[in-house]
Amino acid sequence: MVRKLVITLAAFLLVGSCVFGAGLVVDATVGPPQAITVDSPCPAVGCASGECHGLDDVPAPDGIHEMNCPEASCSSVECHAWDTLATRYRQASDASLNLWVLAPVVLVVALVLLVRKL
Repeated sequence: MVRKLVITLAAFLLVGSCVFGAGLVVDATVGPPQAITVDSPCPAVGCASGECHGLDDVPAPDGIHEMNCPEASCSSVECHAWDTLATRYRQASDASLNLWVLAPVVLVVALVLLVRKL
């Protein structure tokens, strides 16, 4: 039992290291988690302005202080309707969704097969 647990943990560590290493090769800004400070930029939009953060600081929609959608470069509420969300996954960018769905499934199936053979 201990042997299977060690092999499973080693497999998870190996896969995690490979994913982190691939991210590090692709983007040099990838690194270990860092503490969030007052002057930390927002991870979504990269700004450190007090105007666009915090529940009390949220401005009313005026066409100036609205965030743009990173996918469609729009700030309209109308372009994020249900039909847009339901039909969006027929694009080439589905590869990331497929990776996040299929990669864990493949990993779990491989680990189950590995544990059963030992």
